[in-house]
Amino acid sequence: MNAPCASALALTVLCGLCIAVNAQPGVTVRDGKLIKDEAPLRAFGVNYCDLFQELIADGDDDRTLRGLRFLGEKKIPFVRFWACGFWPSDWDLYFADKPEWFRRMDLVVKTAEEAGVGLIPSLFWRTQTYPDLFDEFQQDWGDPASKTRQFMRNYVEEVVSRYRESPAIWGWEFANEVNLGCDLPNGMNFLGQVIPHLKVDLAKDERNLMTYEIAEKVFVAFAEEVRKHDPYRFVTTGNSEPRWCSWHNRTEKSWGRDTREQAAEVFRWMNPPPINVVSAHFYPSMTGEPSYAGATGIKPVLATLKELSAELGQPLFVGEFAASASEEDGLTIDQFRTHQAAILDAMLETGVDLAAYWVFDYTRDRKGPGLVRADNEYSFVLDQIIEYNDRLDADQPDAIP
Repeated sequence: MNAPCASALALTVLCGLCIAVNAQPGVTVRDGKLIKDEAPLRAFGVNYCDLFQELIADGDDDRTLRGLRFLGEKKIPFVRFWACGFWPSDWDLYFADKPEWFRRMDLVVKTAEEAGVGLIPSLFWRTQTYPDLFDEFQQDWGDPASKTRQFMRNYVEEVVSRYRESPAIWGWEFANEVNLGCDLPNGMNFLGQVIPHLKVDLAKDERNLMTYEIAEKVFVAFAEEVRKHDPYRFVTTGNSEPRWCSWHNRTEKSWGRDTREQAAEVFRWMNPPPINVVSAHFYPSMTGEPSYAGATGIKPVLATLKELSAELGQPLFVGEFAASASEEDGLTIDQFRTHQAAILDAMLETGVDLAAYWVFDYTRDRKGPGLVRADNEYSFVLDQIIEYNDRLDADQPDAIP
């Protein structure tokens, strides 16, 4: 080998080593795209929402860990789950024995690392839980001096600092569908829930009404707190697709239908920097066409969501999706399969960056259309997801140009 060729080879090897050394764990955002291991990323995964919840209830029950290993064997690339307690009572273990709480969460992260499955943990899934823990109200999410906000800061630091070196953690999510409770004209109707054994006491008090103003403040606060401990991974809200009337809810307390321009304004409320990945949940009915911001149909609505995300310079994470139906609709498994394929086709074609099917193996006794288990009649959904990930991989470049 002559000297110039040897030098070129050495430079190539050195560049490869530099990429390997500089690559960060997890998934980041660069120029509006998701990047993993220095290559563009698009992927479809699943929600395994109670992956950690089951371990809170019983630290010796490895059912969900076995489920996570199964997903790894199936080559499902990532799962979204709640890395917290759902009800206030679920936090009893954390306050009584924090080392044991994190020992159980360590099992989730270690199993994901071994199985090769990415994790998108949602840290405060049910936002009503935290004011209940501290005898406050939902409005206290907007107060930096509140006990609710102080707990948020503490828990973010504990979780993010503990797992930021793990290759299993893809990104960080705040909560689940906060936007759907914001500025509802009939919001008082949803308050007043009292469940003593779960320590739930959602008082019928105006201070428990969630607003976009409060939500925007806490989205920023959460993302800023994450950034103190992890400057790399993506941060998202966990919001659902905006309501068709979100702008009118906030500005007029009405149910008027939002225009495309008003929808763009709503997207700015719902995804303020340093949030850098748009979250939307999508459940198109099997018995009717979805519509949003002037678009009608599965593909047009997804295209609109993607366009609105791109206008913010953010990738789009469809954090929940599934064909929407009830058992009473009488629709067949084959109809469900066809509708699922239509959703996956539309996400593939419109450039959705990440999407997670709802839901895999959710508790031991839940039944209903679309619940996927390893061996039930909906298990074919996992094969569909694998097929579509293969198609995504075929379209993706191996590295950043």
